This record gives sequence, C-alpha cells and structure tokens, in this order.
Amino acid sequence: MKIIAVINARSTSSRLPGKCFAQITDDLQTYQIIIQRAKLTGLEVVFGTSDDASDDRLANLAAAEGVAVFRGARLNKIKRWHDCLAAHNADAMVCIDGDDLAVDFDVAKRAAEALRGGAGDVYEVPQDVICGLLTYAFTAQAVDRMFALVPDPNADTDVVSRYIEAAGLRIAEIPLNDNERGLDVRLTLDYPEDAEFFRRVYEIMPTDAPGSEIAAKALQLGLVDINWHRQGEFLLNQQQFNEQVDI
Repeated sequence: MKIIAVINARSTSSRLPGKCFAQITDDLQTYQIIIQRAKLTGLEVVFGTSDDASDDRLANLAAAEGVAVFRGARLNKIKRWHDCLAAHNADAMVCIDGDDLAVDFDVAKRAAEALRGGAGDVYEVPQDVICGLLTYAFTAQAVDRMFALVPDPNADTDVVSRYIEAAGLRIAEIPLNDNERGLDVRLTLDYPEDAEFFRRVYEIMPTDAPGSEIAAKALQLGLVDINWHRQGEFLLNQQQFNEQVDI
C-alpha cells in the first residue's frame, strides 16, 4: 500500500497574508518547518499547492527543500488531492496542513498504520485532540467518492467535513496518547498571535520536537496565553464555512 504525506498549502490567506513565508526562527520560515516535520513521518512527502500564479514562489521554494511538488485546483482542495493521488499512483494519504507548525509526526505514523489496517475510508483524530497535531488521513477511494460530489475546480472545499458526511464514508479513529488530547493549546497558524506563539515556543523547543512535547512546554511556560483566545473564533469560522456548503 503506497501512502503519501500531502502538505496542503497556499500563499494566500485572508486572516494572515503571507503566512507560508512567515519567519519563525532565525533560519526557518513556515513552509520549511512544515516540510521538515512532514519528512519525519517517514512517508514520501508531496507538497500540494495550486497551479495559480500566486503560488509560483511557494512551489519553487518547496521544491528547493527536496520534496515533490504537486500543483492543482486553486479552490477545490478535494480535486487537488484526487489529482495528486492519481499523479503519484498512491493508495492513501495522510494530510499535513500547511499551517500546523507542530504537526505531530508520531500521530501521522499511527494514521499510516491505521490506513494499512483497513478499518475505514477516512481516519480522524478524536475531537479532544490538541489543535494542530493532525486531522485526517484518507484512502484514495474515499477521496474519489468526495470528488464525485464536487468535481468543479472552482468549488471552495477548504473545510471537508461536510463532504465526508455526504459521501457516506466509513470513519475510523486515529489513536491518541493521553498527552496528545484534552489540552487547551493552539498549535496552528491563522492569526498574528499564532505567529508570535510559534516564534516564542521555537526559541525554547527544537523545531523537530514532537507536537505533544511542544504543547506541554507551552502550557508549562504560560505561552498558551498568547493565542488560545483565538480558538473560539477559529472554530466559529469552520462552522460558518460548513453552514454555507451546498451538496
């Protein structure tokens, strides 16, 4: 079974423009940290972005980091996944969100093992997962079924939960350890406060530390006060997106 880790990243962001290029440490920008952490999954890494000219710079920089780059539909992330899996002749994918700067490679490895077990079409982390550790893994057949519902390249599928539901996919759980769940820590990059959080945390922790250890250190040092107050707004934005999805 060929499983690839697909990074989902775009240059444009309404809430934090240019966040892919944000300088987080003296040496590393956002996209470099994401690629570094994706490589630690042990899977073949594909940097997925759009074929729009606005992503030319991002695609070129990602390629310079030594990973394959796939460019596809600008808005329809599901179509981009579908075409990426076909291009790489892959049977399944672990999703690496391009704004999750502490994505946990250990959780991603467990997602890959779950995919090999074959208990589901889509694999999700439990709802109480620390935000930003990981979200999904899909079989190629699952992506095919979602794509059949929304083949239009101009459809905005940024949040895919409604499509998972509508496609009637078998959902299985990615197992988590106790230290990977139930903590009020925000490990994703959407707002200026998130960028400040990661700059502060990566002054203390190495950028290749497990996400669960980064979360624990952030709690210990009170760094969560920098950005946790944004979590409610983040969840509301996802809810509002889902409410306007018409399938």
